[in-house]
Amino acid sequence: MENTAVLREWFDRVDSEKTGSIAAAQLKHAFAVGNLDFSLSVVQQMIRMYDFDRTGTMSFEEFVELNKFLLKVQHAFSDLERGRGYLVPDNVYEALVKIGFSLDSPAFYTVCEVCTSIFYFKLKEIFLT
Repeated sequence: MENTAVLREWFDRVDSEKTGSIAAAQLKHAFAVGNLDFSLSVVQQMIRMYDFDRTGTMSFEEFVELNKFLLKVQHAFSDLERGRGYLVPDNVYEALVKIGFSLDSPAFYTVCEVCTSIFYFKLKEIFLT
């Protein structure tokens, strides 16, 4: 598969110490070069999700699986974004289900309401103080 060859080339460049695995800081830096600015804690969580051998680092095979997941997320969200530049809660819910998450609909919408309230009050606090 041609994509695997491209991923291998990319992985080998990121694995600058040639250990056969990459750490969270290396992966974060590599994402940043591609304009994907994830926090270190998010990158660490990605590694934990796909660190099948529990080394705390990511092997090439684990990276391939992470890449498949990220592509699935990208496709699910871009299919539902419909040129608006954002997703409404119904679309977020649909995208999460589409990528394989099993969600309780009422719980999801409750979280959305709580997050919206927190965001609203933060904006209010910023602009009114």
